[in-house]
Amino acid sequence: MEQGIWVRAIEYQALPRDMAQCVGLSAADVKGLFGQDSNDLAVVKCVDRSGKKVTAIGGLEHFRELLASGEARDAGGMILRKTAWPVLLQGWLKAG
Repeated sequence: MEQGIWVRAIEYQALPRDMAQCVGLSAADVKGLFGQDSNDLAVVKCVDRSGKKVTAIGGLEHFRELLASGEARDAGGMILRKTAWPVLLQGWLKAG
């Protein structure tokens, strides 16, 4: 099974693909990481097990699925896998 990072989501923001430069991603980065046909991105402010702030960037549709299933709202946290969340940054970024 693919390894991931445990986090607890604190807050999220939808980010239009063409605004990805607001979080330091170029159009080429977005295409390479999320594919040619990717839609909006989710920018999720999280904390890891040690309480350190982490910003995760992934596909918005995938994050909506995590919200609908209750996994993203679970106070016990969730595992973010690299295939779905290719951008993990230390600290919290402000998107847009």
